[in-house]
Amino acid sequence: ITPDTITVVKLCDIVDSLWMDRTGRRQIRLGKWKHACDVESPEDILISPGSIPFTSDVQKALSPFVKTLKALLSAPENINGNIPARTWLTKSKKNLKSTLIPYVGSLTIIERARIADWFERFISKDKALRQQWMGYLPIAHAHTLFITSRIIEDQRYQDLPLDKVLDKAWEIQLTGVPSIWTDIDVDRDCLARLEEEMFEQSTQAGIAGHCQWGLDAGDHQACWNPYSGTPEHWNHGDREGSDGELEVCRTLVFHCIILYSIAWT
Repeated sequence: ITPDTITVVKLCDIVDSLWMDRTGRRQIRLGKWKHACDVESPEDILISPGSIPFTSDVQKALSPFVKTLKALLSAPENINGNIPARTWLTKSKKNLKSTLIPYVGSLTIIERARIADWFERFISKDKALRQQWMGYLPIAHAHTLFITSRIIEDQRYQDLPLDKVLDKAWEIQLTGVPSIWTDIDVDRDCLARLEEEMFEQSTQAGIAGHCQWGLDAGDHQACWNPYSGTPEHWNHGDREGSDGELEVCRTLVFHCIILYSIAWT
């Protein structure tokens, strides 16, 4: 199977974790993949603007307010106009520049990442400035503006002044609850469970858990060591394997010698 291509795999070639199946594991060479623990989490995505590029709907919602957002980044106290998040901070007697605003309404991780990417590209334009806006008033107002662009499509709000719609958007942002279902990576979680069964080293896993994958079949793809980088807690430390358990099957070696000899006769 060539990486990054689509191919057909026979049902008989699909196996599970082969739990406690030492022989089965030794006969399978693994293709290289990224361990689930190395896949970016929602937190990783949010602190890395650019990991998910902004889309046209983000551009459309925020581009008319570039001047306002730039002013919020530099001098939030000097801006005229309705900034609901700033009003909330002022009424709460909190600092406009150093108070975290955790409210994001029902925006998903992906939507927030796209907004952050746009913000860094067109507003801050400098990675060194992230500490001045990530989690603070400037990005909070960007979230409000994006929510505004969504609800303004509703006929109930189309005839309202922008200030009123902004207030409604902030209310949604302040009281809405993010959906955990949209932020759960089911594929990653399933892969993590499979990997734990495949690479757990413990008394329960037995000999099959002692680095048996591919021992009788040859190197894994690109000489990959699938045990490298796995979580430490997968090694329970309650079983010590022997060097003999890591030896290549003598029957296989003998078979390879016979084939090599035949090829040269």
